[in-house]
Amino acid sequence: MLQGYLRVLDAGQMDRLHVGVLTVLERTGLQIQGEFLLHALADAGCRVDFAAHRAWFPPELVERQVAAQRDRYRLVRSSLWSPFCRELPPDGVAIPDRFLVDYGFGTPWIFDWPQRRYRPPTVQDQIDAIQLGNALDCVAAVNAPFICSEFDPRIENIESARLLLLHTRKPGWVGTSSGAQVKYLAELAALAVGGDRERLSTQPPIIVTAYCTTSPLKLDTRSCEVLEQALKYDFPVNFAPMPILGATSPITPAGSAIVAAAEILGCLTAATLIQPDRFYFSTSIAAEMDMRTTQVCFATPAAILTDAALHQLFRSKYGLVHNVEPAYVEAKLPGIQAAMMKVYRQMALGSTVSLPLAIGALDSAAVFSPTQAMIDLEVNEALYKFYAGMEVSEETMCLDLISEMEFCSQRTYLETEHTARHFRQVGWLPKLMDRTYCDHESPAIVSDEDLLEGADQAWRKLVAQQTPPEADPHWVRELDRITAAAREELLAG
Repeated sequence: MLQGYLRVLDAGQMDRLHVGVLTVLERTGLQIQGEFLLHALADAGCRVDFAAHRAWFPPELVERQVAAQRDRYRLVRSSLWSPFCRELPPDGVAIPDRFLVDYGFGTPWIFDWPQRRYRPPTVQDQIDAIQLGNALDCVAAVNAPFICSEFDPRIENIESARLLLLHTRKPGWVGTSSGAQVKYLAELAALAVGGDRERLSTQPPIIVTAYCTTSPLKLDTRSCEVLEQALKYDFPVNFAPMPILGATSPITPAGSAIVAAAEILGCLTAATLIQPDRFYFSTSIAAEMDMRTTQVCFATPAAILTDAALHQLFRSKYGLVHNVEPAYVEAKLPGIQAAMMKVYRQMALGSTVSLPLAIGALDSAAVFSPTQAMIDLEVNEALYKFYAGMEVSEETMCLDLISEMEFCSQRTYLETEHTARHFRQVGWLPKLMDRTYCDHESPAIVSDEDLLEGADQAWRKLVAQQTPPEADPHWVRELDRITAAAREELLAG
């Protein structure tokens, strides 16, 4: 693996940001729409205004609660769910031991390449996308690809979780913003792992315990409702702010980092007063407001610097895992802009934080494109092979072979057994990119069409080859029982 990482902050800057975070929590506090959290804070000595749903935090309380969590939870997560590295290396970015990608972002839209349009995803789209993830060895966890338009919104998460369990044996998360859904998702999670509580306490499938704070300095009602229910189970808790520089947080990366860190540490302080033994971590998805268009943009230097600063503050100052989400880019369509923004964002984060590699997401993760996913897959393999670095050994230095070949007067390295043994491992062999020789005397074709058509055909071929995994009939009946119970309760009235 490549060694070291680019540091956004030095020790003095981290200390200044830390003091800034404590100052904001003490002076401004948080607005928290959950009575159970406010009562816990009041009991711990915080000043609380229950009518305004507001709490102020003494610095010593925050530091004590954070210190108690230091180094407890070390799993580095790709995106919000899948642990792809057992712990942060002491002096480098987190890179998985094998090529892995993020898959599935619960998007409300699919980009249909043959029709050249966005449309709401159907049940069949959901099944096809799950099967595509199942077909890819580099996908360790198939997260719910879509918010499926054919299901009632009150039960969509449960129905999508059912489809996930029926069509893949590597289920990832299905997000929820409804506290009432948590108990059913928890039952499905337990069913998915055969009741393995240790696994549920570190990397639960089906339910993602991500509580997205709302900048500036709020934890809204829905997040509090989900958190209150989820704390009853053993799932790890993830606080995930999304500060927008210049809109919901200061335009400067330092100011936005302070707002986001205050949201995380304030919520962590409150939750650990209730359940200190849960595992806690965080994720940030910073963005920048484009002042010309008011578009929220993620693939910008300031946004990436904010995420990287948060990671390094939490890693070095607090001993807490802070993840980043690379999938969010503002490119709307498959093609050149999407590829450029994805590579820029992933390489920048891969130099400062970790190397999660996402595929298929467009338009700030509001759209999933399986066509773009196939292109991302090839690009991400190249990124992974670069960050994995080079091996230096007797076999790779080839001293005897170099001596034997001399000046290649009789044959070239192309003809050697050594090349045959290693070219697949060392080389990058994309199937979609055009790397053939060019006839410079013929008319040039300036178009992405052939590449995108090939990518569209590639994912459809993979899905056509998939069949649903075999399942024990008793297991399926239990899956249907949980889903039916959820329908009865959540659709009542």
